[in-house]
Amino acid sequence: MLPSLENPVEQVLAAVEQLPPEAQQALVTSVLGQFGPDRPRPSAKAQERLDRIVAHLLPPMPIERRVHFARSFGALDLDLPRTFAVIDKDEELIAEISLGHATPEPATILNLGKQRRFIDTRVMAEREDLTSEAAEALAEAGDARTVRTLSANRFVKLSRKAFSRLVTRASHDIGLQIQLCNRPELEAEDAHRLALVVPDHLKSTLFERLDREAVLEAQKIASEAIPAKIRRMRLHQDSQANVHEVRRDVKAGTKSLAEALTLFAATDQVIPAIELLGATLGIEREAMISALARGRIEPFEAMARAVALDENIFVSLVSSFCRRWRKPAPDSRGLLRRYRALTEKQIDAELAQLRGSARKPFVARVQPALPLPVPVAIG
Repeated sequence: MLPSLENPVEQVLAAVEQLPPEAQQALVTSVLGQFGPDRPRPSAKAQERLDRIVAHLLPPMPIERRVHFARSFGALDLDLPRTFAVIDKDEELIAEISLGHATPEPATILNLGKQRRFIDTRVMAEREDLTSEAAEALAEAGDARTVRTLSANRFVKLSRKAFSRLVTRASHDIGLQIQLCNRPELEAEDAHRLALVVPDHLKSTLFERLDREAVLEAQKIASEAIPAKIRRMRLHQDSQANVHEVRRDVKAGTKSLAEALTLFAATDQVIPAIELLGATLGIEREAMISALARGRIEPFEAMARAVALDENIFVSLVSSFCRRWRKPAPDSRGLLRRYRALTEKQIDAELAQLRGSARKPFVARVQPALPLPVPVAIG
C-alpha cells in the first residue's frame, strides 16, 4: 500500500527500507503517478517529503531505472532540490544521458522541450561546445534549471536573440537575474529591461559596466514602472508583507529601504512604513504617529527626500496614507512638482520639528505636602 505523503517522512523511509529493491522501484513509480501537468499541484510540505523519499531511493537503483526516474521527475514543475542534487552528482547517469546527444542540434533541443525532457536539456546546457543556435534553442525550450545552467556557462557566447529571451524569463528568477547581470554580453537595452525586475542590491552590478547616460535612462525607466507595479500588486494581491521579515531583510541588506516601502505601500501597511522611515532617520515612533494623526503630508515628504526615496514610491506611499485618512489623494503631478522642489532648508526644518516634538521636557508633578502632626498635651 502506498504510504501517504502526509505521514511523517521518517516513518515512510523506515517502511521503505524494509522493502525489496523491486518493491522500492514500484513505490517510486506509484509516487510518480500521483503527479503530472494534469494533476493538482502538491503542497510545499508534500513536495518536501516527496523530495526526501525520492532522493533516498534513487542512488541504489540500476542505471536504466535511474535514467527513467530522473527524466520523469525532471519533467515535473516541482521544487525537488535533494532529488536534483542526487541526479547532478550521479556521474554515471549524466554520462548515460550525454551519450544520447553527441551533437546538440537546435531541432533536437526544441523536441526535447516539447517532451519535457528537461534533465537532457540541462545536461546539454553545461557543454562547452554549444553553438549560438543551440543556446538559442535552450533559452527557448529549457526549464528554469536549464536556463540558469546555460547563463552560468562561460564557454558559450549568447546571441542577442538568446540573451533577450533569457532576460524575458528572468522576471521572477533571482538566480537567473544575478547571472545575467554578470554576463559579458550585457548591453544597454538589456540593462533597461533588467532594471525593471532586479532587486536594488543587484543594480550596482547591473550598472557598473554602463556609461552614465545608460544608467540614468535605466533608472528613469525603472522609476516610471513603479506605479504600474504597485497597481498590479494591489490588483492581483500577489504580495505578502510580513513586517518582521521585511525589517530583517532591510537590516541584512537583502532588501533595500525603497523595496520595503514599495511593498508596504502596495499592501497599505502604513504604520510599518513610517516606523521604518523613522528608524532610518533616528526619529522616535511617537513623533511619527503624531505626525500621521495630524494628516499632514509635509513631514513625510521631507523624510522621503532625506532618504532619497524615488518620487514614484513616495506618491504611492502618500496614496496609502490617504486611504488611511479616508480622504482623496492629492493630484500626483502637483505632488511630484512639490517633492522635486523641496529645498534642504525645508527638509531640515521639518525633520527638526519631528525630532523636537519627541523631546518635550518632563515636568515633575508636585506632591501635596503632608499635614504636620498637631502636638497634643499630655497630662
